[in-house]
Amino acid sequence: MAPRHVNREAKTENIARTALVLFSEKGYRATSVGQIARAAGIGKGTVYDYFQTKEDIFVAAVMEWLGQFESRLTARLDGLEDPIERLKAIAQMHMDLYGGIDRNTMHLFLQILQQSLTEKGIIAKRRYLVPEMAASATRTVAGVLLDGVAKGVFRPEIAASVETIAINLHAFLDGIGLHSIVSGKYFDLKEQIDHYMDNLIQSIIVPSN
Repeated sequence: MAPRHVNREAKTENIARTALVLFSEKGYRATSVGQIARAAGIGKGTVYDYFQTKEDIFVAAVMEWLGQFESRLTARLDGLEDPIERLKAIAQMHMDLYGGIDRNTMHLFLQILQQSLTEKGIIAKRRYLVPEMAASATRTVAGVLLDGVAKGVFRPEIAASVETIAINLHAFLDGIGLHSIVSGKYFDLKEQIDHYMDNLIQSIIVPSN
């Protein structure tokens, strides 16, 4: 039974990854389930063995994209022992993402926003998924903060509010990144992120004697 379970997971992931590419290039409306099936090398009917609707495929594709970003972030954090440097690396990942955004990623961002903000949007109808989408990123930052507390780098009192700090950090990074894109990058993104991070770190670091 185990190989069949693994094979099903692999096929589900393959469909989600294939759909992610097509949604990024062509958009949600212009991408059909048949196109996804052909690109994945399977029959259209087979897709429905794994997903009930195209909307479900879109959600899986977005989760796949978030997972890929989290994997790259984890790889960047590996080997960094200093909690301050790890926080800065998280900010740098977002800076790299929004500062050097390509057409397809921009297209995907806009679709995610549209499907989140419109009343009948795919993600808007599944609002319960939003905490799940953000959970991994929140855990990563919270882990860095708690590690900093354990090492005596960050103030011990922040341990009770690491989740709040993590959510706030990601909200700022995503918000300033999208604002930079929408506004035509009229401000220096690095300068804004560096300013925020400097203030955040100063507010949580243990003062030097």
